[in-house]
Amino acid sequence: MKTLSVVALVSLSILMTGCGAHTSLTPVGKGQLAPSVSIGGPIVEAFGTHIPIPYLMAGTEYGLSDAVNLGGQAHLLPLAYGIAGVDVGATWYPLLNRGWQPTLGLGPRLFAFASLKEDVEERFFVFPTISGSAAWAAGRGLFYTGADLALPVSQPDYDAEAASVVFSPFAGYRWDIGRRHALLTEVKWHGANVGTNDVATNYTAIGGRGAITPLFALQRRF
Repeated sequence: MKTLSVVALVSLSILMTGCGAHTSLTPVGKGQLAPSVSIGGPIVEAFGTHIPIPYLMAGTEYGLSDAVNLGGQAHLLPLAYGIAGVDVGATWYPLLNRGWQPTLGLGPRLFAFASLKEDVEERFFVFPTISGSAAWAAGRGLFYTGADLALPVSQPDYDAEAASVVFSPFAGYRWDIGRRHALLTEVKWHGANVGTNDVATNYTAIGGRGAITPLFALQRRF
């Protein structure tokens, strides 16, 4: 049970990094809130087909200023397996979309997972990420692309050659529904630099690396 708990923590933190559609694409405005719910997950090979893992998250963005968002999310699905997970961070927007110039979002984020089970040797796993995105107005919404770079602060004992950084590019479209609501559809290549032979789960990958992840989110802006 101890080994399984550690494996679960590491698997969630590395391969489920930011397993929610990126909602911090534009400033929400000083003092404004933008809560969201996101679902999606890596596609795995199971039962003779390919199915996505239904990873559920809920959180919100808050406008610290007209150029900085603060945000946080609760990872809901891991609770079913006795693991609590949250992430918090900030996004700075040095450029706003004008013609071909995109809205650029840059910022750090901290992920924390904790096992709620008894008798585990490693109960906590915390690591930072750095995210960058570029978004352009297109049709009735935004086209966006970017990448996350996860920096695990510790390595699992059972894998001395585990990746020291995890690179995950993404692209998607935010469908603006009226003035207050948005639907985000995104595809992310989790762990693009991690070989699938390094993990136990049979993920649907590109060139034997990472995991293809469809993501969806609903966002409400106040």
